[in-house]
Amino acid sequence: MTDASTPGALEGIRVIEIASGGAVAYAAQLLAQSGAEVIRIEPPGGDAIRRAGPFPDDEFTLDGGGLHRLLNGGKRSVALDITSEAGARFAGKLVATSQLVVANWQTPAASPLPLADSEAMAELFPDAIYVSISPFGRTGPYAERKADSLIIEGAAGMSYVSGKPDREPMASGVEVAEYYAAATGWIAALAALADKEAGVEHHFVDVSMHEALSAADDHNLPVYIGTGAIRRRYYSRVLIIYPSDSLPVKDGYVAFVLAGFDVGGMIAELIEEPEQATNPIVANGQERLLNWQEFDEIVGPWMKSHTKAEVLQRSDEIGLAFADVATTEDLVSDPHLAERDYWETLPDGGIVPGPTVRFSETPLRVAPPPDLGEGTAELLELDGPAAALLWRGEA
Repeated sequence: MTDASTPGALEGIRVIEIASGGAVAYAAQLLAQSGAEVIRIEPPGGDAIRRAGPFPDDEFTLDGGGLHRLLNGGKRSVALDITSEAGARFAGKLVATSQLVVANWQTPAASPLPLADSEAMAELFPDAIYVSISPFGRTGPYAERKADSLIIEGAAGMSYVSGKPDREPMASGVEVAEYYAAATGWIAALAALADKEAGVEHHFVDVSMHEALSAADDHNLPVYIGTGAIRRRYYSRVLIIYPSDSLPVKDGYVAFVLAGFDVGGMIAELIEEPEQATNPIVANGQERLLNWQEFDEIVGPWMKSHTKAEVLQRSDEIGLAFADVATTEDLVSDPHLAERDYWETLPDGGIVPGPTVRFSETPLRVAPPPDLGEGTAELLELDGPAAALLWRGEA
């Protein structure tokens, strides 16, 4: 595990996370890795993250799921039904001791915890900065709507150019909008805390998953917003250059990335067909773009007859900027990541990714996730019977 002997950047900062999806959970985990004390308030029966899996040996448990290990490391857990008057009141007591609250304003709560009213939150908890991460933010024409990452990908323009041009769009395979929004929320929370230290007060930070993902794209919405042009779906997701995409090889996929237009000779050398150097579909970027299927037919047989290692070695020798499209197994056994001590081993033997970035003076920490409700009695200073009532949502 990460060495915790060096104080984190947020040492002494208490964060209350109101469990409400992956974006909120990951933003709070980044704050925990930064040294903050993060207290996660979650339903007595566990939330969707705990139930998502995957689970060791496919045996369900609220404390051992893979997504829970990934997103909740280093936190404390308090089990409360915040839609009940008692649960919201106890949650409010914790919020009153915190410097940051991370939640989704759409999360239902009883009156002592008015998550949908940022002004009321500021009045009730003047010392806490409320960071809300929601699909479309607190204001605007779509504010009241709910959406998952797949819908956000579509609304942000990412789905439009995913998949084959002659087929339906494809999902990214992970909740990419949640992770972009979480990173945005983490940075925004750090900025708000820095401002507070400098004497500038903030009470509410509004993060839109849609805006966060849209800002990460430089090919679809920006083109439309800037010029009114709507991209056609006849080439890869990267504007102008084809393929700049993942192409199949003998044992998986390789990112076939071209650094410019004048690469016909290099491609011909790669596939060991020198005569293709003068073929316009190979040599000319515009022709590759317009005739992408014919280009794939030219390079496809050579690619599919070689392994990833062979293709990557060959592309390196030629000077093409190809990259491995790694599987989970590839990443876990990757010698570069091993050399960097990237993977972290939990006390029970589970493996989780290491910190996203490295800071020399205040390193991020990786720690095990909490069992459901492990801190309820201690953090709320309750005796056994009262804690049991809260656990069942009856207090």
